[in-house]
Formats: sequence, C-alpha cells, structure tokens
Amino acid sequence: MKTSKHAQLAEEMQDVYDITYDTCGQYWPHIHHYLFVTIILMQITMIGFFGLKSKPGASVSTILLLLMTILFNEYCKIRFVPTFCHCPIKVAKENDDCDEREGELQANQEIAINAYHPPWMRPVSFAGDAAYMKPLVSSS
Repeated sequence: MKTSKHAQLAEEMQDVYDITYDTCGQYWPHIHHYLFVTIILMQITMIGFFGLKSKPGASVSTILLLLMTILFNEYCKIRFVPTFCHCPIKVAKENDDCDEREGELQANQEIAINAYHPPWMRPVSFAGDAAYMKPLVSSS
C-alpha cells in the first residue's frame, strides 16, 4: 500500500512542476506591491481598532510601525525592483556565458560577491594592530 501511495505522490509532484513558460521574475514587483498594500491596510485597520478600544499607546506604536513599513517599501523599491525590471534571469545567464567565453567571468563574480556583502559582514583585518594579539587575561 505504501508503494502505491509513494508512486502516486511522485507522479503528482511531476505534474505540479511542469512549467510551460518562465516569467523571469517579472511578477515579483507586483506581488511585492500587493503584499505591502495589504500590510498597510491591516495596520490602518489596527490603528482604528486601537483607537476605538482607547489604547493610545498601541495606536501610536502602530502609527510608527506604519511609517517604518512605508519606508521599508521605498527601500525595497530602490534596492530590488530594478533587478527584476531590467535583467531577467535568462539575460543574466546569457551575460555569464558571454563573460565565460571572454575570460572575464572570475573578475565579474568577485565584483558581484563584494557588491552584496554589507560592510558589517566583511572580514576585519587586525594584522597591523598588536593590541588585538594580547590575551585578555595574563597568566602571571
């Protein structure tokens, strides 16, 4: 009985992931927009709800949360939307293939890797400073 269920599940999985076309991520900005609209509407509703329940602290906190959500939405638009609008995966793959033929793939990969590392995640070099090499507790 287990083998027939397993075979049926495997067959269903093959049917689920049969992709007839690829959108190359073009829908993500729209999905992102709709998610933020629903989050903002929910937060506005909660501001009104807390106002009716006479909870001024919660209402003010939700107003601050609403402002932070709007600012985060603007940050995401500036940071991520151009990636989806200007360079689909198919084009990026073609660019990588072209770079590989011209021998520039390694240099471009290093640039891309360093571009997406925030400064606080980059390794720190302590080679010139001897104060970092001393133990915290002396043994004598």
